[in-house]
Amino acid sequence: MMMSTKSLSPQETHSLLSNNTEAIYIDVRTVAEFATGHPRAKVVNIPILFRHPSKEETYPNQSFLTVVEDLYPKETPLVIGCGKGPRATQAAEQLVAAGYANVATLEGGYSGWKDNNLPTTKDNREGVSYVSLLMKVKRKGKKKAAH
Repeated sequence: MMMSTKSLSPQETHSLLSNNTEAIYIDVRTVAEFATGHPRAKVVNIPILFRHPSKEETYPNQSFLTVVEDLYPKETPLVIGCGKGPRATQAAEQLVAAGYANVATLEGGYSGWKDNNLPTTKDNREGVSYVSLLMKVKRKGKKKAAH
């Protein structure tokens, strides 16, 4: 049986991220999309799909779950968002299937967030950007393998 994920309005998402110190927003858009702007909140970029640079093709990010599982315990309140909605739903379903119990999606995605005039940023520093998160997981993996 699939647990269904709840959908939060942009206002509800903003309020959850402002008030719940545990909650985190996972932006599952591509690195390029994320760099053009995202919600100003406790946010990380972990793409669910990659776009082929020259072909009009997308392919799944095989490390999506690995990175999330490495960073966040299963009880962490997660809000998943993309551009408009479909990728977030796909990502949320994967997370629920992997045992995350507290997963919601941002209704209307980043478009909805912007339409509600909620704060945005282009901040892509270490700890936010996908590359920095992936490197952290890879470094940990090397340490584990060294034993």
